[in-house]
Amino acid sequence: MQFNYHSPKSETELAALLNGMEDYCLLAGGTDVMVKMKEKLISPRNLVDVSGIESLKGIRETADSLWIGPLVTHRELMDSPVMNTKTAALCLAASEVGSPQIRNAGTLGGNIGNASPAADTVPALLALDAKVQLNSANGTETLPLDKVFVGPGRTCLKPGQYIAGIHVSPVAAGEGAAFAKFGKRKALACSIVNGAIWVRVQGGVITAARIALGSVGPTPVRLYDTEKWLVGRKPEPAVFAEAGLQAEQSVRPIDDVRCTATHRGKLARVTVQRCLEAATKQAMEVCVCE
Repeated sequence: MQFNYHSPKSETELAALLNGMEDYCLLAGGTDVMVKMKEKLISPRNLVDVSGIESLKGIRETADSLWIGPLVTHRELMDSPVMNTKTAALCLAASEVGSPQIRNAGTLGGNIGNASPAADTVPALLALDAKVQLNSANGTETLPLDKVFVGPGRTCLKPGQYIAGIHVSPVAAGEGAAFAKFGKRKALACSIVNGAIWVRVQGGVITAARIALGSVGPTPVRLYDTEKWLVGRKPEPAVFAEAGLQAEQSVRPIDDVRCTATHRGKLARVTVQRCLEAATKQAMEVCVCE
């Protein structure tokens, strides 16, 4: 396989390089790209290595969110004190990605850009109201994460665009977030079902919720109807069970070598129940009761 190798050292250089370039693939950690190239699933004419661009690295707090560079690795997420304090569910999701070697190299931007329906970090990001900054030579736009995915392995990124940052909302007092995953083994397991939930509890009732599931359709999904249904209800077992049932009835999984569609639906129900129970428990532990 022959290709042209490019290694820009700044975003300005990257944007100029991608502007008008055809048949290219971005390389960050390489945990997906190199495997696909080796197996001849992709054969880009141009390989653009972005790993040396410092402005795409790091984690920092902004006025109302946490900014995560797309080159931040899963290991860096797991080891970040601020992320563990304010987005522990995302750190847990990162810890479930692949193996230690993959977590050391694989990046958050790569996990998003790969657009796998089973990506472990994506449900947690969705539950944390993640927004993705897309840059190009033509400017910048910011999209809710669930608008980025258009199908298995496909995103809405236009030619020349790249992921320049991910913004997530920190979990505040009176709020809670949880992540869960089902796989065939404890490591190097592609998710059969994964999911995450964020909730706010005030005055003994749920006042807001975000529910996200992965590996139950062609893209990760938000369960908007169930989120609305939860508002105003008490965090109790009957509510958790009904929310789980709604999740099972909402998703449209497929049969594959890892699981049947029917069993995936049942796992979606269990995932929502468990995450909702854990998230509301966390919210009430730090809730300022009115």
